[in-house]
Amino acid sequence: MSEHTIKTSDGRTITYRERGPGDVLALLEFGPASPSPAWVEYALMVASVEAIDGVPAIRPSSRVQLEQLANQIGNAGMTALSDALYGADGEDRATAESTAAKN
Repeated sequence: MSEHTIKTSDGRTITYRERGPGDVLALLEFGPASPSPAWVEYALMVASVEAIDGVPAIRPSSRVQLEQLANQIGNAGMTALSDALYGADGEDRATAESTAAKN
């Protein structure tokens, strides 16, 4: 799949590549025992990042690495990724799915 570049509201540049089914399976290896669709969607957004401000991102191979990359991406980066991958309401949809899964 091809690479895409987006700008965040705080001026950073994020390069990402949409991930496929094999990537989902890899994430499930170190995710929760029963991941919600919202967790998988969020983890895929994080794992899709190839570079931040031109600096290559290491592809996460553990939950700790996934969390570290998410922190590097930051809130503005996650919002920009959500908008690019799922549309402007992507974050709201993920929150709604997470809430529904808890109830």
